[in-house]
Amino acid sequence: MEGNLKGDIQYLFSKYGTLKGKPTIWGVIRILLVKPGVQALIFYRLYHWLYKLRLRLLAEILSRINFFLTGAEIDPGAEIGSGCRIWHTAGVVIGRGVKIGNNVSIFSNVVLGGLGHSIFHHGEPGYPEIGNNVNLYTNVTVLGPVKIGDNTTIGAHSLVLDSIPENCLAAGNPAKVIKSEK
Repeated sequence: MEGNLKGDIQYLFSKYGTLKGKPTIWGVIRILLVKPGVQALIFYRLYHWLYKLRLRLLAEILSRINFFLTGAEIDPGAEIGSGCRIWHTAGVVIGRGVKIGNNVSIFSNVVLGGLGHSIFHHGEPGYPEIGNNVNLYTNVTVLGPVKIGDNTTIGAHSLVLDSIPENCLAAGNPAKVIKSEK
């Protein structure tokens, strides 16, 4: 599931990516200089690699710099597959144990994390697992040990506290499946 920079770049150049086909060198430079989602993921790939080498303090410091520069708070311990796109980085939070599949689109203010520690929460601890080819629209919050299946879309302003199957559209607070392809 874990991706790499090469997979991210291949997706950018695929027929589905931002740079479709073979762009000019100026097109590539423009994307690298002005797209904070691309910058956030490149930075994440660097400090996640450092995190895996057990250089945790340096990884944490770089994740803070990433947040300062791009607005995306991506923990070094998160696992993000290839081809992930963060379209608008403002308010994006991806927690330590989160696992994200390949070709996932994330829009602004998406929060993926654990339920935290509370005297009111007696559920199972854990973090979300996001499948492949998932779309998480603006203000989606996914909390706890839930799984979102492949090829699923979660509509804007949804709160996901239970697992969502593959090949469906879910929305609401709490999120419920509103359309499913079988």
